[in-house]
Amino acid sequence: MPPMDEPRNPYQPPNAELDVALPTTALPANIEGAIAGHYDFTIGEVLDESWKLIKGIKASFWGAAIVVGLIFLAVEVIVGMLLVAVMGDQPSQIVSAVVNGLVGALLAPFTMGIYMMFVRRALGQPASFATVFSYFSKYGTAVVAGLLVAVFTYLGLALLIIPGIYLAVSYQLTFQLVADQNLSPSEAMRTSRKAIGHKWWRVFGLGLVVALLTGGSAFMLLIPLIWTVPWMMMTTGVLYRRIFYAPARAAVIATAPSPAAGPPPVGVSG
Repeated sequence: MPPMDEPRNPYQPPNAELDVALPTTALPANIEGAIAGHYDFTIGEVLDESWKLIKGIKASFWGAAIVVGLIFLAVEVIVGMLLVAVMGDQPSQIVSAVVNGLVGALLAPFTMGIYMMFVRRALGQPASFATVFSYFSKYGTAVVAGLLVAVFTYLGLALLIIPGIYLAVSYQLTFQLVADQNLSPSEAMRTSRKAIGHKWWRVFGLGLVVALLTGGSAFMLLIPLIWTVPWMMMTTGVLYRRIFYAPARAAVIATAPSPAAGPPPVGVSG
């Protein structure tokens, strides 16, 4: 901004604050309360709040999702070509599943970043395209967490499927706890399982409803997926906040100014 005693150049382009921070809560997570089951939510509340929060983040999400999807595809193609070269034939379905799981674990920081985009949005913090690529400092922890969750879930699925479903639901907030609370993979898995365990059926029901609605939207020329996929991801962020920032913390965050109310930071549009 020029000094007051200097005349303003009439041809100077207007300045804009391009990095306005969104409101933050500055509140620690209530992990002990979550493990003790001191939280509550209804499926309808989570669905409704998540739908409201996707405004302004869809473009950032889809931009990041496309880039991450291309990275995953490139790595899978390269790994597949190496397998064919080593084995001399197309790998079996079991080998392919194991390899895909390993690839997913190795690229876990991207998955963590996508989850955290929605956690930050639910917490009223800045969330943008760059958020998805900002967790490589936790690469080792993210990979270990991805491997452990995949191994336990696959083992559970091999044991009559039902244990696998139980573990998949129980461990779904592992990445968020690693990134947001700096827990170790084992601590994050244990914390996620214990906290969700108090309302496992309700969390399972939420996931089932979201999956059915999102899957059903794909039959309408795929266009509704522009809204329903980020909405589906946002439910994980809202669920995380309602479990680990409850009860009073969640109320404070929920009544804070909406991230969409002010000028968004660079990359948040949509």
